Amino acid sequence: MEKAVAVLTRLGESEGGLTQAELAAALDIAPSSCYRILQTLLEADWVCKIGGTRYDLSFGILGAVRKLTDRNARYEAMLPVLEELAAQTGLCCKLSVRRGEFQLPILRAESPRPMAVSGRVGVRFPVAEGSVGAALLAAAPAAEVERLGQSCAESTGVAEAPELVRDGIAAIRRRGFCFNRGRNRWRVDAMSSPVLDAEGGVIAALTLLGCDEDFRDDKLPELAGKLLDGVKKCERIYNKEQELR
Repeated sequence: MEKAVAVLTRLGESEGGLTQAELAAALDIAPSSCYRILQTLLEADWVCKIGGTRYDLSFGILGAVRKLTDRNARYEAMLPVLEELAAQTGLCCKLSVRRGEFQLPILRAESPRPMAVSGRVGVRFPVAEGSVGAALLAAAPAAEVERLGQSCAESTGVAEAPELVRDGIAAIRRRGFCFNRGRNRWRVDAMSSPVLDAEGGVIAALTLLGCDEDFRDDKLPELAGKLLDGVKKCERIYNKEQELR
């Protein structure tokens, strides 16, 4: 199985496909094993032969990942909401999802200001960390939240201050969002709210990023209102797209 995964991964990285010999050499797989793997993948229509001797991924593999591609399309459709929210607030806005024990920012709309707090897309963090963690775990059982918090690396500070995620979840359940005033390893302020599917499951977290001046006490109600409005728009997009598919 590991060798088959390696073959598919290598073909996904290649341009124009690879021969059986090239695959076997690159992955240190015996030629006979490489042949059997390719024949199995050919029968499943996960790979195809091009030019007589080269192998490449086939469109048949899309059947195995259609759920993921459909879900990604629904997330991508939310980008205009993030851009609108960034324009309204002057803050960076990001959408994060849970991947096992990690949180992953997948979309970002930059602040229109020349200088502002931001964050990279595609960088994994422990799922229990920060306001994003509280939003993604808002519907999780207490025992799971505790376990995930304790498993965080010492550098995150989550295991030493488990009340951060617990308080964040309590705030979300009470008012729909949580606000983290610099109590994280980056010392930035963040306000997050969960995005829910039609069944009430958490499918993402919508977050505004900034500094002390951005989140003055007199600004919090307005920012929270805009964030929650953005969440409702994201939910409508996600659930509408889900119904269409």
